[in-house]
Amino acid sequence: MSTLLAAGPNYGKGGVGAWLAGLSTRGKAVVIAIEVVVLLLLWQLVVGVLGWINPVFLPPPSAIAQGFGEIVSNGSLAANAGISVQAWLTGFALAVVVGIPVGLLMGSSLPVDRVIGPIAWTIYATPSIAYQPLAKAWFGFGIGPVVFLVTISALFPILLNVAAGMRTANPSIIRAARVYGAGRMRLYRSVYLPSTMPFLFAGLRQAVVLATIGMVVAELAGSSTGMGALIIRASNTYQTDQAFAAIAIVVLWSVGMTQVVTAIERWVAPWTRKGKGKR
Repeated sequence: MSTLLAAGPNYGKGGVGAWLAGLSTRGKAVVIAIEVVVLLLLWQLVVGVLGWINPVFLPPPSAIAQGFGEIVSNGSLAANAGISVQAWLTGFALAVVVGIPVGLLMGSSLPVDRVIGPIAWTIYATPSIAYQPLAKAWFGFGIGPVVFLVTISALFPILLNVAAGMRTANPSIIRAARVYGAGRMRLYRSVYLPSTMPFLFAGLRQAVVLATIGMVVAELAGSSTGMGALIIRASNTYQTDQAFAAIAIVVLWSVGMTQVVTAIERWVAPWTRKGKGKR
């Protein structure tokens, strides 16, 4: 941070955008932290101090912090968060296990793509909330519908991105590998997978966000437990401070899991992050 402050915001010809793009990861984190603090202070001033907005509908950050303390102390956070995490991890794992191999098959076989592709895009284009009544009818109440909606929400970003990545493999490299005797498995391992990695991790990041949305949608209307159920119960009793605290936890979970995917990408496929700024 001392380097960032010492250098100062030298905008140059590129302006603020170019300056931000040139920051290191740590520098960008500092800028984001400052933005969040300023936003929270303005929020507290407008709602908590000046009272321009009714705190029942939009509680100030201090009230949300108090609401967080209440759901921790009464045990509702631990009880509901554990169930949501279990459903999210189960559904996301199923999406990964199914999505990656099917995407590889679609990307390498035109007949398979013509059969599965239209179905996949149709389901992907349908809002996850439309499946909620069907999930409840198929799996009843409890964790089953939540796992189903998480899986459906996360599956197709992974599958379709992997299929698209397979098609970007350089034909010249494929022909050269075949000339040197590379079989199908060697082509997958040495040519297709490296070119697919950026698309795979882009799909995983999208899947993290959509899986979280699917989880909350399922729990809002079809479950008596989980973070979505906690949010709807708190909202129905006008305990909006607790509802906002639960929403904040869900957002942090989604952001945190996105960062986990990015960290795995840097470890497994570091070449996909080259040229994306200083580190």
